[in-house]
Amino acid sequence: MNNKDTLQQYINNFRRHLARYMRQGIGLACKVFPVDSEGAILEFTIGPNVSNIDVFEQPRETINAALSEIPQHAFGGNLNSFKFGGTNVIMEEGRIILIKGADDPTEWNDAAALDDVHRLLRPSVGGDDEDRLY
Repeated sequence: MNNKDTLQQYINNFRRHLARYMRQGIGLACKVFPVDSEGAILEFTIGPNVSNIDVFEQPRETINAALSEIPQHAFGGNLNSFKFGGTNVIMEEGRIILIKGADDPTEWNDAAALDDVHRLLRPSVGGDDEDRLY
């Protein structure tokens, strides 16, 4: 996915849907790794004193090439053998990494952003501060 407008709209929708589960004063910055072939990687940093900014990196050739540049502990070794489809989530301290493996418009619309937020949350998350994501 190398369409900046589509990526930005998805990020805005994701941020909007996630905001209702975050305490006041928590920000969500996004580092975007567009991909010339299918998909993209969105690396969100979450926490207090984090500005809601979005930084677009130069497009990478493949998802695997982009993933090899992101510090993470979920995947190691030779990443060229991995095939990513749908939405894959890595949650590490202070970060949410979404690996979206397709360019299909249904993967990048508002409903997809809401579905991806629901992937992060346990079903009982409601309105109590103790149940907030961060």
